[in-house]
This record gives sequence, C-alpha cells and structure tokens, in this order.
Amino acid sequence: MAMQGTLLEFILGWLMIPWRIFVEIYRHAFPPANEAGEHEHEGMLDASSGDITIDKRELSHWTKLSQQWWDPEGDFALLHGFNHCRIPMILDAYSKYIAQKPLPDTNPLRGAKIIDVGCGAGFVSEPLREYGADITGVDMVPAVIELAKAHWNERHPTEIGPDYLCTSVEEISSQRPEEFDMVLCLEVLDHVANWKEFAAQSCRLLRPGGCAIFSTINRTLAALIIAIIGGEHLLRIVPMDTHHLRKFIKPSEVEYELNKHGLVQVNLTGCTPVDPWARRPRWSDVSYCGVTYAITAVKRA
Repeated sequence: MAMQGTLLEFILGWLMIPWRIFVEIYRHAFPPANEAGEHEHEGMLDASSGDITIDKRELSHWTKLSQQWWDPEGDFALLHGFNHCRIPMILDAYSKYIAQKPLPDTNPLRGAKIIDVGCGAGFVSEPLREYGADITGVDMVPAVIELAKAHWNERHPTEIGPDYLCTSVEEISSQRPEEFDMVLCLEVLDHVANWKEFAAQSCRLLRPGGCAIFSTINRTLAALIIAIIGGEHLLRIVPMDTHHLRKFIKPSEVEYELNKHGLVQVNLTGCTPVDPWARRPRWSDVSYCGVTYAITAVKRA
C-alpha cells in the first residue's frame, strides 16, 4: 500500500510504535476506569437518553474527518477498496437467503429493503441504491450524512437516492422494528460504546427470515500488528487513533450475541487486499479471519 504523510510524520509514527504497543496491550488488560462500565463512561451519552451505544469521542473523531470520505486518495482510501468484496457479498447473501434464486443483471436488488447502520458517507448505501435497493442509511455524524446526500445528488441529480437519516440505532429500531430484509453493520462494531447493545438493536430491525451482515476486526495479535501498527504507524493509511485493541471483537463473541437475538450464523469469511501495495487496494474474501472478518446470519422465522 502506498504510504501517506511527510517524512517527519513517518519518523514520529515509527518512533511511537513501542509505546503504542505497550498502551494497547495494557489498556486491553486493564481498561481505563471510565470504560469499566459500558453504559456509564464519560465518552458516552447519558444512558437515560436511550442512546447507550453512542461514543462521543468516536463522533468527534469522525466529524473531524468528515470532508475526506469521498477523496479517493485521502484517509478513507482503504475503505473504498472494501467494496470489491463487500458488495458482491451482499448480493450473494440476498440471492441465497432472501430471494433464494439468481438475481437479474439489471437492478438485482429491486424491491429489497435494506438498512445500512453506521453508513458513513454512503460507500455501501450508494452502490446498493444504484442496484435498485430501497435502502436506508443511518449515521450519528450530521456532517457525514450531509456529505452522503450531497455526493448522491452530485452524481444522480434527477434520481431518488438512499434515505439518509442522522439518528441512532436505538431510535430507528424503536420506530421501525422488523421492517428490513437485510441489515448491514459494516466496520462499525469496534467504533461504538456498547457493541452488544448496538448489535441487539440492529437485530431488532431485521424481519424474521431476513439476513444480516456484521463485519469488524478480530481481537488478535495479528490485528494489532496489521490494523494498528501497520495501518496507522508504518504506512499511515489509516488516521491515527482510529482503532484500539480493546475494542476489537472475536467472531465467536459476535455469533453468541446474534444467537441471543434469534439469528443463526450461516457464513464467516475474512478479507484481505489482493494488491496490498496500492494506495486504494482491492479486497477479496479469504478463509483467514485473524484480522478482518464478516459474519452473515439469518433471523429465525
């Protein structure tokens, strides 16, 4: 992957590696006191508000980066590349578990009701809408939602785009339970304050017989080295302080929580770049799930 940043930034990033490794391992073993309770720590909104999955520090982080989302050479270039495996995965899941037949070449998702929870600037919502899906995109960063709307209107000024909403998963799940054929939570779980509650509310949105896809980063030494040290310090292709080992989640933990809410795992796959030295690499599904992975699950009818 092509590196990004000034020589001084690279040197500082490399010099910080031993300290970052120590901090990540220490905070994984001994979480900060203000994170001891998932519902009360100061980085979240008050639990009485009902929005107990929202992490204010994450909102601040993504707000600062909001104008870079659609820059193909910016800090989100890595996420752009994910669509090479995520979009085919979504189409395949819809074909197998919802339509239960091959999809047409034109508008393959026509009639599909899909919600993209934590949609960001629309990397996934936008192409799914182009495939004909009736898609709702939800995110808690107002600037990012406005950017998503503007990008669609710039590219498709005469067409109806995704229904982008700036709201929490708790709010929309209370208003529209069991409404959607598919629920997507892609690269989101490790950025919320209470991932178990976030997953539970996302499951609530899914109709019986519907299909959900959750993707995130595994809590492994490989993920620490590749996602944090490699991505943030060595290559600087991910904004610093984006990921933290203590917030990574093992696939078995996600599967357990999904089972509690009536979903059965039907597929587990990893993801790796096929051209790792590109600035905007293309990603492909692999069997190794030690770094990034995606779980596909179906809700019991």
